Amino acid sequence: MSASLTDELEEFHQFLGSRLSQGESSLTPEEILVEWRAEHPLPEDLADSLFQVRQALADMQAGDRGRPAAQVTAELRQRLGIAARS
Repeated sequence: MSASLTDELEEFHQFLGSRLSQGESSLTPEEILVEWRAEHPLPEDLADSLFQVRQALADMQAGDRGRPAAQVTAELRQRLGIAARS
């Protein structure tokens, strides 16, 4: 096992221990992993995010103003079957 992988596993172990000590034992392993990845993104995910931001900025410079966030949120809620907030 490479040193960087060993280091990452040790960091994840500490992260998990911290979450458990904070009383977050009701989270599933998948939920813990999602939190870990949010705080420790993979390099390829960062590169993809950067590409997407640059593309969006280029679109804006070309005149694309996008859509209102409220409209996008409403469409996502409808597609996912989530009730609108009141």
